[in-house]
Amino acid sequence: MAAQPLADPALRPSRTEQRRLRILEVAAQCFAKNGFARTRIDDVAAAAGVSRALVYNHFGSKEGLAREVQDHMLEEWSAAVDRALADAPTCGDALAAWLRVNLADTKRRPLLLAMSADDAAPMRLGFEESARRAMAEWRDKLVALLAQGVSRGEFRADLDIETTAEVLRAMQVGLIAHLLSASPFVDVSGERHLRAAAELLIAGLRRAAPG
Repeated sequence: MAAQPLADPALRPSRTEQRRLRILEVAAQCFAKNGFARTRIDDVAAAAGVSRALVYNHFGSKEGLAREVQDHMLEEWSAAVDRALADAPTCGDALAAWLRVNLADTKRRPLLLAMSADDAAPMRLGFEESARRAMAEWRDKLVALLAQGVSRGEFRADLDIETTAEVLRAMQVGLIAHLLSASPFVDVSGERHLRAAAELLIAGLRRAAPG
């Protein structure tokens, strides 16, 4: 087997950036496990294998670290959506993948729960604005995906693309909020629920067969 070419060194994160990402990942785990108030910079530094001073040098304060953890989570979430859409063979499959990334990928749940806790008000500073930007980006991706489905003949030609994208985004927000509830009125977090939601959604968008 021929040797694989090495990745372009210019595209690799620098050691400083790798260290920064490591701190963000460890901090996310600490916040998710212990909450904002009980997480100390010393704990994050020890878990990341760096000095306390280095964490402060990168992020300034625990609040600054928490804000960057949130932004990093949103960036990774968006990247996961992009990968799922790119790997899907059809627009219907892409929408099902979009649902799966947003609802079945539960590794973000502990951090989201920690962020919504009463003691995490400092952690939420700026998060609403970041979340609005992320949701606007996802809406644009949904519009593009729906338009592509119409142009390919997969989705109905009379589909109101803009309105449908808004409804899908509202569904996403509602279902995520439901999954974060400690005692949901109806539990729809199982695999069969996800599959049913995808089938229902795609059936409503699909172009009717001739005749």
